Amino acid sequence: MTDLQATERFSNRVEDYVRYRPDYPRAMLDWLQREHGVTPQWLVADVGAGTGISSKLFLDADYRVIAVEPNAAMRAAAEKWLGLDQHFRALDGRADKTGLAAHSVDLVSVAQAFHWFDEDATRHEFARILRPHGLAAIYWNSRRLTG
Repeated sequence: MTDLQATERFSNRVEDYVRYRPDYPRAMLDWLQREHGVTPQWLVADVGAGTGISSKLFLDADYRVIAVEPNAAMRAAAEKWLGLDQHFRALDGRADKTGLAAHSVDLVSVAQAFHWFDEDATRHEFARILRPHGLAAIYWNSRRLTG
């Protein structure tokens, strides 16, 4: 699969993502705060942000968030939903080429998207953009098949 195919393959599913994708539990953010000292003063890069579901978790807790998303349709959905929040901005970028300045973010957040990333190139990019005390949080939702 080419990079273009990987980044554009969800363009025709944006409405489904907006409608059906679950959000992420506040408990995950509480854990990051309690166990790792993450605070709302930290700047978050939400890499592979999609329609902004994971960005919203941080925005609701008063974090500043830069959503990095290569798919234009997904990024547009995030901007439509979250764009009026002064703590939100979106960038056209990829995990291995975020477009962010070196040592510019405190937390890299990756929800659901990590399996699409080139691990070695992504590791180097995250190391480049994270400040010295920075962290990367990679997480996902699992669908319950029983009640």
